[in-house]
Amino acid sequence: MTMTVTGTYESSAQMKNTREDLVATGIPQEQIFVDEENHHIKVMIADVTEPEIEEILTRHNVHSMTTSTH
Repeated sequence: MTMTVTGTYESSAQMKNTREDLVATGIPQEQIFVDEENHHIKVMIADVTEPEIEEILTRHNVHSMTTSTH
């Protein structure tokens, strides 16, 4: 099953650091969507990797986080 984890941040620097951390962890860049205007990062993942993604987003002081299933 595919999931989308969306994190909302307060600054562009937090978003940049989070994105770099996700890529360094092995998440393909095609699965990471950055919305600069709304300060969101969306990560399309298989549900088995959800805890790891949530931990990375939390590590960068995510303001809020939502998960949706597709």
